[in-house]
Amino acid sequence: MKNIFFSLLLIFSTSVFGQESQQKPIKISYKNCLAKKGYSFRLKEVTSDSRCPEGVQCIWAGEVQTVILVYKDKKLVEETKLTVSPNNNEEVIDFFAKYYAKKKIESIYVFPFPIKDKVLDKKEYRLEISFE
Repeated sequence: MKNIFFSLLLIFSTSVFGQESQQKPIKISYKNCLAKKGYSFRLKEVTSDSRCPEGVQCIWAGEVQTVILVYKDKKLVEETKLTVSPNNNEEVIDFFAKYYAKKKIESIYVFPFPIKDKVLDKKEYRLEISFE
């Protein structure tokens, strides 16, 4: 009985400790709070969103053009235009990788996704950066 108990305990403990810690995605929106120390980002503007809306068939996937503000210790250090699309995903990842050198970026998405016959408020937009 003791052997079964210890075997189960060993299996359970290795499965718990063997899991990688999943990092939460970083969300960049119009109302991001600025970090007192280090880098933080804010979405200044979405200048265009030509992504194919849900419920519609399109020839191409489209893109989202944004203006991102970069702050360091609450001071604006950079304002840049970024176009998020399947064709230039590496370029966008490279931009954010400058500020997250110790983390490997897995993906960058823009939310919400457009829906047929629904107008999105530009203040609803956010970028989400996921890490491996």
